[in-house]
Amino acid sequence: MNKNQLKNAIRNEIDNALGYIESDTTSERRAALKAYLREPYGNEQEGRSQIVTGEVAEAVDGALPQLMRVFTASDDVVRFEAKNPNGEQYAAQATEYINHIFHVENDGFQILHHMFKDALLQKTGIVKAYYETKIDVIKEEYQNLTDDELTMLMADGSREIIEQDTQESMQMDQMGNEIVIRSHSVRIRKKNSVGKICVENLPPEEFLISKKARDIETSPFCAHRRLMTRSDLVALGFDAEVVAGLPAYDSLAYTPERVARYDQGEQPTDMDSDDLAMQEIEVYECYLRADVDESGIAQLIRAVYAGEELLDIGETDYIPFHSVCPFPIPHKFYGQSLADRCSDIQEQKTAITRSMLDGLYLSISPRVGAVEGQVNLDDLLNVQAGGIVRMKSPNAIVPMSVQNVGAQAFPMLEYLDQVHGKRTGISDAMQGLSPDLLQNVTAAAIAASKSAASGKIELIARIFAETGVKSLMKGILQLVCKFQDKPKTIRMRGKYIQMDPRQWDHQYDVTINVGLGTGDQQQQMAMLQMIMAKQEEIIKMYGPSNPLVSVGQYRETLGKFIEAAGFKDTRAFFREVPPEVDQALSQPSPQKSDPAIQAAIAQAQAQIEINKKKAEAEIQLKREKAMADIQLAREEAAAANLRAREDAAAEMELKKQEFVAEAQLKASKLAAGTTTNTEIPNVG
Repeated sequence: MNKNQLKNAIRNEIDNALGYIESDTTSERRAALKAYLREPYGNEQEGRSQIVTGEVAEAVDGALPQLMRVFTASDDVVRFEAKNPNGEQYAAQATEYINHIFHVENDGFQILHHMFKDALLQKTGIVKAYYETKIDVIKEEYQNLTDDELTMLMADGSREIIEQDTQESMQMDQMGNEIVIRSHSVRIRKKNSVGKICVENLPPEEFLISKKARDIETSPFCAHRRLMTRSDLVALGFDAEVVAGLPAYDSLAYTPERVARYDQGEQPTDMDSDDLAMQEIEVYECYLRADVDESGIAQLIRAVYAGEELLDIGETDYIPFHSVCPFPIPHKFYGQSLADRCSDIQEQKTAITRSMLDGLYLSISPRVGAVEGQVNLDDLLNVQAGGIVRMKSPNAIVPMSVQNVGAQAFPMLEYLDQVHGKRTGISDAMQGLSPDLLQNVTAAAIAASKSAASGKIELIARIFAETGVKSLMKGILQLVCKFQDKPKTIRMRGKYIQMDPRQWDHQYDVTINVGLGTGDQQQQMAMLQMIMAKQEEIIKMYGPSNPLVSVGQYRETLGKFIEAAGFKDTRAFFREVPPEVDQALSQPSPQKSDPAIQAAIAQAQAQIEINKKKAEAEIQLKREKAMADIQLAREEAAAANLRAREDAAAEMELKKQEFVAEAQLKASKLAAGTTTNTEIPNVG
């Protein structure tokens, strides 16, 4: 495959990918974003209610805090596990270093927030992780340097002299000979090359993928489509003459998603800038599989394409894109978002709410009918309190009644809220805000209801963890192992630690700490406190060499308790227990037969047995009392039901007798009337 053939293949893949997302995905994203921002639907009428309800925003903004709490419950988003015993130490280092890169160097909280919000609102959240080399330029000035000092300053090759002023003077040396002394004043430009792993969120419309794709890893084509100035392209090392000949496009700036995201005039483009270097060009960073060496096997290729020109091409082993989708559809890349699940409900509730408000407005300020020529219309249009309306006839103004539809509309709104909760998992029950749930219900029932309502959110969290977040962390580890070729010292947990990825293996098992099933912060602290109490009891009774709990495990529990309380650095409270110290403490010490100790142990065991039996007796007593209360409540409820049935039967019998008596009375009256009106026939 030559360069022209590869160029045509890339152009076809780009056109197919654009056509794929522009068929349905683009319009659905635009509609979801407009619904989230509560923009008008376009069917509003002047003088009528124009409210737009916010079900889409409620679903997205309701799910996002739950997801963020799940993923940020621990300092370590990811944990790497070695596949063999010799790699455990390096796996632990990789865990700390990758979490440091993600959280500290790249603001991991904001990355996860934007990634998840894009997924909940616009089907997919896309993150790009790549290694970037930046050149920092620093200007320095030096005065009165000697030849040797100037030579030493320029020895490393990172400095370039911009301006130089050299002064010469004659001096006598120790032998009495005249020598020339040079003094240099220079301005220097210093270039520092700094490499960094960058993680950034991509707007969904900037990501292209083949319509054949099921996921990014196996996709035959995917690309990052973005606007870049000619200056940025030249700074990346592309030929300035080639870049100057590229046509300027800004079609990306006017995609439906961006038009919906930004207000009019909020996103100007530089396509028509008078400065050629600042004009924007549409650039595609493409990753495709192609047989470029005619070996019969397609390789993964990275190509930079702009304006019908291939600016760069080369083989690669890494695709930098990672995606999440809240409701994936099997065997398809684009699934559904929360906005897709509830946008129609928002439209329906908007229509119903507008009708209710229109009726309420007319009830407060009703319309009236006026006989033409009989009423002063200026007086009628004046809504001043206590104003006078001049009429020629008392019936010249006729009020027009308005039917109240609130009684029929409110049940429909409640039904739509229930449908909204079933579709998205976001409801008042999940947040503990339902008055029906909180009234006359035990705490256990409330917890069970909240747990059932949060099932969809937990499923979304697990999907995010096992797809985009896991692949992102594996990608960062791969980039570190590939590009960091020397040790790097970082400050972590109050210490300066040297990380050398050259000793690592990027093929580790990856676990994402999503915190599912661990409860909220108070529940975690209560559970950890109970665990600590048990550990303290075991260590106190059986010593550090007991077979159940070591001092190191107890220190680990203390650290988890402090983290659950909101403190990040546990070393500020308790020192770490070195493994060798923990192992030495765990070794059993020689036992001495001391009668006093044996008696104390026997007494303690007897007391434990007594306390155990006492606790069992109390539990049994409480259980019997609870059963008795339940039986009493059942009997009282049965008696109440029986009385209610008897009262209802008596009332029905009374109404029946009244009905029979009334019927008999009507029959007697009818018979009396018939007898009175009967004519006597004429016999004679």
